[in-house]
Amino acid sequence: MKTGFVMAAAFLALTGCQGPDDSAQAPVGAQESQAQGCVSRFNGIQSCAVGNAQLAATAEGLQVFGLAQGTTNGVASRFSNAQGWQQSTRMTLAGGQGQFSLAARDADQVVSSLSVTPGANQTQLTLAPSFTGTAGGSSYRVNVYRDGVFQGGGTHEPAARVIIFTDWMGNVYMAWGFANIDFRHLPFPFAVREGAAPQTETGACTWRMSLKGKTFTTQVDGQQLTGDTLELVEQIGDGAYPYRHFSGIDVKGSAGSYTLLSEATAQGDAAQAR
Repeated sequence: MKTGFVMAAAFLALTGCQGPDDSAQAPVGAQESQAQGCVSRFNGIQSCAVGNAQLAATAEGLQVFGLAQGTTNGVASRFSNAQGWQQSTRMTLAGGQGQFSLAARDADQVVSSLSVTPGANQTQLTLAPSFTGTAGGSSYRVNVYRDGVFQGGGTHEPAARVIIFTDWMGNVYMAWGFANIDFRHLPFPFAVREGAAPQTETGACTWRMSLKGKTFTTQVDGQQLTGDTLELVEQIGDGAYPYRHFSGIDVKGSAGSYTLLSEATAQGDAAQAR
C-alpha cells in the first residue's frame, strides 16, 4: 500500500495508512463456501475464511461460523487500491468472548493492526493499535465522537493502550473502519461532522470503532470523555513513507455469532463506496 461495540452493531473502518451459538456445524452453503475458499457477497470485495471459520452468504449479509473458540479464526477481505474500508456487523458475545485482532494489508505486508481485548469483568476494553509508518512505531491521536460530534482527544506514544468502559456482552452492533485519509472525506455512513477534531494527514492510517446504540467512557489526557465512536489516528513522523492505498483487511476473533451486514471500500472525496 502506498501513500503520503454488542446487540450493538459493530462497525470498524480503516482509512489510508502511513509507513511501511457458532460452535454448531455450518449449513451446506457455508461448507461449500469454505471449500471454494472465498465468497463475493459485497460488491468489489472478496471475503475469505481464515483458520477454521466458514462463510455463508445470506439475504441479510454474510454469516461467519466457527468463532466460538480461540482468536485465530475469522474473515479476510480482499479488494484493490482502497483509501477507506468499513464493515458493519452484528455479533453476540458471551463470557470469554469478544477478543478481536484486525490487520490492514498491502498485498502480504501488514501496514497497521489493532487488537481489542475485553477485561475480566466484561465492561472494560483495551485497544492497542500498531502503526508502521515511523521507525519503531508511530505515535497516535485518540479522537472521541458522540452522535458525530467531536468530544475531545489527545496523543499517545506508540506502545500506549486505550482503555474504554462499556457494556460489551450480549448482542452488539458494531462498525469497524480503516483509512489512509481523513474519514470526513469518505462517503461512509456514521460519518463524523466537520468540527474541532484535527485534520488527519493524508497517508496516515486511522482505525475507527463505532458502537450503534451504546456509549463508552474513557480517559484521554486527564479528560473523561463519553462517546460512541473512537478513532486512533497515526501521527506521521519525520522521514516516514506514506501509503496511498491498501488491499485487504483481516478480522479474527471470538463470538457466539458474527454476521457481516455491510462492507464497502472507497476512494477519497467524490468517490462512491464500492
